[in-house]
Amino acid sequence: MNEIKELLASPGFMSQGSTMGSDISYFFAVTFILMFIYAGSLATKGMGLRHHRMILLSLVVMTAYFIFYYLVRRLGLESLADRVNFQGYEWVYRDIFKPVLYTHMVFVTITFFLSIYMIINGFATAVTIAGEMKLKSEPAPRSKVLWLTGLLWLGFLIWWIFSSSRFGVSHQVMFLALGYLLPAMLAFAIGYWLSDSARRHRIMGRLCILAFIILFITSALVYYLLYIFNS
Repeated sequence: MNEIKELLASPGFMSQGSTMGSDISYFFAVTFILMFIYAGSLATKGMGLRHHRMILLSLVVMTAYFIFYYLVRRLGLESLADRVNFQGYEWVYRDIFKPVLYTHMVFVTITFFLSIYMIINGFATAVTIAGEMKLKSEPAPRSKVLWLTGLLWLGFLIWWIFSSSRFGVSHQVMFLALGYLLPAMLAFAIGYWLSDSARRHRIMGRLCILAFIILFITSALVYYLLYIFNS
């Protein structure tokens, strides 16, 4: 384990100021973001089956990324708790880096939630016709799987956040809001305004692609400000 920590703390391969851990995590992040964007583009071209397979593969890569990023930097929570050693000017950190970082964390939450939500919704909405997957238009039922997953996630989040002594109350509340309240509000809004299953999947799919594009931009900005801006 110490050897792995030493390897992750060694100089990176993408910039002078980065570490191997930061570069590998950024590479994983860019990879799964581009995979999700590509999967979305397949859906817009009517390639339902290829879209379905690509989404599942993207989810596997994203899950691997989050496991690795948790080991490297506790899912970025150390960044939010001001534990990243930002080397730039104080005004850059306060007025540029922190807003970009908070925006990035919000879109991490949104894209992660939408990925899980859209996969569950896709299985419930899609039908196979002549070897191709199509969307069926009908009132979207409430997903027991989604709500059960949400309750399990909430339980884990409460246990993990409040069992840790690393963060103060303000950060604990913020992490809970990012980790559960924001996704819960999104789920409620989707269910309220988009009742037709096919229309819901198409609209949310377009918003999901947009969210991943924004995530790609904020990821690049955070990496640049941390490891290239002052190197």
